[in-house]
Amino acid sequence: MNCIIVDDEELAHHVIEEYISRIPFLNLVANCYDIQETIGVLQNSSVDLIFLDINLPNISGIEFLKSFNKLPNVIITTAYDNCAIQGFEMDVIDYLLKPFSFERFLKAAYKSYNLSNNKKLLQETTAALKESFIFVRSNNEDVKLNLEEITRINALKDYIIIYTNTRKLIVHQTMKSIMEKINYENFIRVHNSHIVSLHHLQSVGKNSIMIGDERIPVSEKYKPFLTGIIDRYK
Repeated sequence: MNCIIVDDEELAHHVIEEYISRIPFLNLVANCYDIQETIGVLQNSSVDLIFLDINLPNISGIEFLKSFNKLPNVIITTAYDNCAIQGFEMDVIDYLLKPFSFERFLKAAYKSYNLSNNKKLLQETTAALKESFIFVRSNNEDVKLNLEEITRINALKDYIIIYTNTRKLIVHQTMKSIMEKINYENFIRVHNSHIVSLHHLQSVGKNSIMIGDERIPVSEKYKPFLTGIIDRYK
């Protein structure tokens, strides 16, 4: 985790630097002595964690937290205990009162490390799940659909019909919105009224394709996309 120290006292920098050097997953990228310098570092560097003092010249650490909606993880390091509640209300990871031990510092650093890993895992899991299935609203129910089971999608006025090998679902949704939802390389639009799964594609004719027992028209507008995909696998 790339981290920075924000403190106006040289001694505090030396202590925190030494602690950081003993923790393998922390990498110190900058020492800042006021908020203006901190903002410059954040704009030009990738920072995962800020060790932030409260009592700073011109702009306090609390004012800094109030001014920015999106900040890296923050661990407050201060000699004052009167801002702890404010700090936690602004989602700081931990609040360390000077002088703090290495063990206490390590505990706070691990909290930030675990939180970052959990967020990353959640993002990766969400992305993977988004690629594997969707939910659609049909007959007043939220129906789970595995993307691999969808064979084709057909437009019907203000609705779409989603086909699988075993069922069809009528959904109040546009073709454009469903394409954004299934943002997945296995699907291609071949006509204003038709989206097909390449996984279930059986044959390609001059102006149509076969999906199961159904012949689907291919319009001139979308033909180049289909041709490009076929040429890729020839």
